[in-house]
Amino acid sequence: MATMSKSSGTSDTLRSGAGYALSGDSGRALANATETWFAAATECQREMMSFVSMRLEKDAETTREMMACKNLADVTAIQSRWMEETLRDYNSEIGKLMTIYTKSVNGGGRIGG
Repeated sequence: MATMSKSSGTSDTLRSGAGYALSGDSGRALANATETWFAAATECQREMMSFVSMRLEKDAETTREMMACKNLADVTAIQSRWMEETLRDYNSEIGKLMTIYTKSVNGGGRIGG
């Protein structure tokens, strides 16, 4: 599976270009805010891609199980388990994303590094 680098050239570009575009404390504050936003957005994208991959694997496994069933009662039990597990997974994922954004807003700075 391909992995993404935890650091990008975006931070370096922002740091080097910020001095030219804006000077003083307001320029640094804007550069820091932008860097924090990019870090949070990148971390959220990584988390969401990981989540989607995990859910697709679980969904495929559930589909295989359902196709192998010989009666409707087994299909219903598998579907019920799938629904409960899916809701738990999505709830957990929302919590993870909210944690990432909360850290960012509360000055957590560089999230993934």
